[in-house]
Amino acid sequence: METLYRIFGPPHELLHVLALFLIGRRPKSVGYKHVDIPDDLSTGAYVFVAGLPALVFWGLALVAGLKLANAGSFGEIIVAFVVFSVAALAGLGTLGDIGLIIRRLQT
Repeated sequence: METLYRIFGPPHELLHVLALFLIGRRPKSVGYKHVDIPDDLSTGAYVFVAGLPALVFWGLALVAGLKLANAGSFGEIIVAFVVFSVAALAGLGTLGDIGLIIRRLQT
């Protein structure tokens, strides 16, 4: 499990940091397993910051899945399958963020 954190953690957390920078904010702290998002974000800003990794990774998995379905050669199938597999694993790592977004929207 630690290996998965080391592979998928930094890109995931850096997407949170990028989202914060895009809205003109900075994280409280950054680690390879967690980014502390400021508490005073509006609901829309929080959804954007927490949801950007899910949007990127699941979007990439969708595009790779479509490419896999329409592959014209064996090489394209292999590349699309590898990209799809990596993106789907990274996307699974965003399920906790999606849960936090749902909890925030319910309050």
